[in-house]
Amino acid sequence: MAISTMNVYWKLAIGILVLAVLWHIAVAVTGPTAVCGLFLAKPADPGYVWADADNTDSRFFWQKTSVKWLSGQPHSEFNAESTEREGIWNPMPGYEFVDKTQGLNTVWKIGLLHPDYMAWSDDVEGNWIPVTGYRFIYEGDSFVDSVWDPNKRYDDLKVISLPDQDRYKPFPGYKFLEPGKSLKVVWTPGLINSDNPKLIAGASEGSWKINSRPGRYSGREEVPSWLVRRVAAEAIFRAF
Repeated sequence: MAISTMNVYWKLAIGILVLAVLWHIAVAVTGPTAVCGLFLAKPADPGYVWADADNTDSRFFWQKTSVKWLSGQPHSEFNAESTEREGIWNPMPGYEFVDKTQGLNTVWKIGLLHPDYMAWSDDVEGNWIPVTGYRFIYEGDSFVDSVWDPNKRYDDLKVISLPDQDRYKPFPGYKFLEPGKSLKVVWTPGLINSDNPKLIAGASEGSWKINSRPGRYSGREEVPSWLVRRVAAEAIFRAF
């Protein structure tokens, strides 16, 4: 009797094992899911998630539901993320496709504006620098936001961030070379010192001489009125 019962258990165990093997084979070669453990499955292709949970967590095969495409999902092999259109991918921030017609291989590129923050991709892969006039808010070692940083001097660019967001003025003696297009500045002889109207810019950069008519200064020409989100970002890169 004991032997007979043992045979039943063996047959049952063998039956379960056969079912497991068959199920794993079926999942491995067909359908939108892939085996990821004993009796466990997950969406097979990057960009897809469980339709009822919007994630790719492993689950038992009897919990399995259909899958769907979801935007914003990172690719498991490439520096790319899914878009709203099924099967279409964008490079991750800071990256560009090498040749999208040939695949999703990417390369880190300096000078790309982050899609979510006022930040530029730096020359070291994965590093970012804030746009001129902005600073990072950090949590641990990673920045989580970029905020306007008023009244900050940028000696390399010869500009100062103003209290109003995305507005700047040049250092005394300088004026914008391409107003409305960039933050490039040029030393301008004869320009009245915006901090001290008793002085005017001399012939050589950084030199000053006495202003015989200091009352003429109004300050208008030194404070641009345009907003320069991308222009400011471009300017800081040119400085480096």
